[in-house]
Amino acid sequence: MQPATTDSPAHVETRKPIFWIFIIALIGVALFLGINAYFLSSETASIEPEEALRSDERVKNLADIQAEETQKLTTFGWVNQPKGEVRIPVDRAMKQVLLELNAKEPMAAYPILDATGQPIPTEQDPAELPQDPASSEQEISTKLIPPVKSKSGTAPAKKTTP
Repeated sequence: MQPATTDSPAHVETRKPIFWIFIIALIGVALFLGINAYFLSSETASIEPEEALRSDERVKNLADIQAEETQKLTTFGWVNQPKGEVRIPVDRAMKQVLLELNAKEPMAAYPILDATGQPIPTEQDPAELPQDPASSEQEISTKLIPPVKSKSGTAPAKKTTP
């Protein structure tokens, strides 16, 4: 038996289709790029004079709109005078909002619940507030922790801390 060599007809046959596929792919890419460049160059060369004028007009309109918007954002003016609606500059409005927010007390975004699951009122009338702090602590502790009954049925004596 003869050893297999790289020049055997079977090996040469398998290399040829890969080589031709590669060459055909390169030709296809070159044709694609050439046709694409041809159509793009002909498209940009055919700009009519009217298009150039319309383009200049669009640029001018854009500049006018931007100038008008800048003027609205940076000056005072009436939006609706009969209703009393005015326009103020944006930087002034941001400072005003910051002053208003800093003047307010921070608040929770959700209701704060006590141990029973009931919402705690955020603004209490001074008449509703307990007058004796010791009695309010005792009320809170009895609400939170119910007395535990011993086996004899009576409540254990409370320990007092000095």
